[in-house]
Amino acid sequence: MLRRTRFALALSLAAFTTGCCTEPPEHFTRLWIEGRTGVPLVGTSTEDGVLVLAQPDWQVGDVFEIQFPFGNSLVVDRGRIDRLNDTLAVIRPLTARLREGRFAGEMPLPDEPLYVALRDERDEPIMELAPAWRGGEFGDWLLLPERDATQVARDYAGSGVYVLRADRWEIVGLLAGLTARDESDPRDETAVGYIGLPEMARILPDRLDYFARDVRPLRPDFEFGVPLQPGDIVIEEPAAELVTVEPPPPVPVVLPKPATAPGTTPAAKPKPKAKPKPKPAPPKYGTPRL
Repeated sequence: MLRRTRFALALSLAAFTTGCCTEPPEHFTRLWIEGRTGVPLVGTSTEDGVLVLAQPDWQVGDVFEIQFPFGNSLVVDRGRIDRLNDTLAVIRPLTARLREGRFAGEMPLPDEPLYVALRDERDEPIMELAPAWRGGEFGDWLLLPERDATQVARDYAGSGVYVLRADRWEIVGLLAGLTARDESDPRDETAVGYIGLPEMARILPDRLDYFARDVRPLRPDFEFGVPLQPGDIVIEEPAAELVTVEPPPPVPVVLPKPATAPGTTPAAKPKPKAKPKPKPAPPKYGTPRL
């Protein structure tokens, strides 16, 4: 009886663990440059912002429209490029608090399985097992045996590459939109390239505070299911630096002299009146005799 109980408990724990492991992360994000339409860019929502592949004409401060699928609904927001280098860009959402993926603290082990975040026919998140090409001999390249590698590289560039550690999906890379083949290999495999942790670390801060939570106000269309109304999102331009300018020293004002009419001479100033002479004082000792 004891052995049967242990065996049943082990089966139940294995089923619970499998259920947790098969639940894919929802960090997939679509972006458009503000004012543009068409095929969206793909980004991965992380604890530092939405991470996307950079374009040569982007600049810090550029505004993007963001769509983040969440269950049967869709979060719509805007974001601004916060940091940018020649490979990656970090876009900070203006109001929404998207699902945040956590970066792995260590590089993937040689025998550790890697997964790529993709979407199925119903636009639901799935995790596709992607073994390393040639065991990682050529670097950061993956194989997708059940998928068209060229299509994945084209449609999912910027999607996350994950490892599963302690029932937690952790980001170890982003699809780079590149493919490679070895013509001398009879298997004719097409590999998909990704950007690993060393390259991502160049644009991430030195330390991420995992315990600092987002304090932005709740979004009505995200947390409460209320449709977004016009004017709910207000984009404020970054404030310019104040430059203090010292005022110039005061200039003395000189009033002009009144002009005189031609042919006239200026009037002479009146002479002051002469003061009357004081009368002589009488003698001290009586009247003098004549």
